Amino acid sequence: MNEALTIYGRLIRFINENIPFLGETHKFLGFEFTATDIIVPVLFMFLINLLGNGVRALLINRILGRYIDDRKTILSIGNITKYAILIVGFAALLTGIGLNEDSPLNRTLIDHEENPVKFFDLLRVVFYLALLAFFSGKFKSIFVKQILSKYSDDIGVSQSIGTIIQYLLIIIGGIIIIQNSGINLGSLNLLAGALGVGIGFGLQNIANNFISGLIILFERPVKVGDRIDVGSITGDVIKISSRATTINTNDNISIIIPNADVINKQVINWSHNDRNVRFGIPVGVAYKEDPAVIKKILTEVAEEHPGVLKKPAPEVLFIQYGDSSLDFDLKVWTNRYTDRPIILKSELYYRIFEKFKEHNIEIPYPQRDLHIRSGLKASGDASQSFSGN
Repeated sequence: MNEALTIYGRLIRFINENIPFLGETHKFLGFEFTATDIIVPVLFMFLINLLGNGVRALLINRILGRYIDDRKTILSIGNITKYAILIVGFAALLTGIGLNEDSPLNRTLIDHEENPVKFFDLLRVVFYLALLAFFSGKFKSIFVKQILSKYSDDIGVSQSIGTIIQYLLIIIGGIIIIQNSGINLGSLNLLAGALGVGIGFGLQNIANNFISGLIILFERPVKVGDRIDVGSITGDVIKISSRATTINTNDNISIIIPNADVINKQVINWSHNDRNVRFGIPVGVAYKEDPAVIKKILTEVAEEHPGVLKKPAPEVLFIQYGDSSLDFDLKVWTNRYTDRPIILKSELYYRIFEKFKEHNIEIPYPQRDLHIRSGLKASGDASQSFSGN
């Protein structure tokens, strides 16, 4: 670090001596600086960014494609490498500038007798925790897509395992970072107490949703890829985070539902065990039609549709003698239209209409029978007599 500081100081001195107008001193908020003090760090970060982009392009276009098929994973690894280079370069720059333990900006925040907490100590912990959260998220994405996908076809299970591992990395890494930061945990008792009061009042809902998210991950009442109904909302689960569950509807609208609602409210999971779901298609025909013929036609329609499963086989139920029709219910099983039941019903209704037209099957209109009782004539005569008077 001292060598880096010496090199940086020599570079600044060399530029100021050879380019006088850059070495002119300026003052701002009590700090003295030259133009060189601004230009050199900016130029250094520009070069570090070029280096990061070059390494990223090399990994994406020349190296990673030989070993990894998933394009998104390749991009993630390339971006992570670039960010790592930028972080190392930025840290080296800060050290060269002189922002270290001896800097005047490193003021004491909590004056503890044995181990005081300084500004840079706290800033370093926050920075490391942010890096931990970022890289653990990227690790989860690569782990799920490149490793777990080879052993499990259930994306929901893979996402749950990946999220649990991510939380474990954050917890273990956070403990290690705090223990090695030089901060005495005893000096943070006041901060922990204030945080506890905040959770008890303002952050109660956030804590509730976080715990509910853990319950969802371990109990797995719903998982990524499931088709669920929560209240009036119907859609596919596309993400389960620490605070909320994201559902995507058939209209491609993403709805964010707090995890506590998924745990506390009634949830209908259409694909909890598997994606096989049975739907009913009601059909009515005229009274003059033969029920056996109708059953045969409806069965053929269901068996010919590629989205209807052969096992369990389709069923045709004779429901009732309706007011105007004989009512049937075609029961079909599918795993392709679990999230699009209306599409399946529409396609089957189109085909049923064509079949009925081919076989001259009559689809009835609603009708009512009116019976005129005797005595109306006498009533009419009485009316005429009354009019004549």
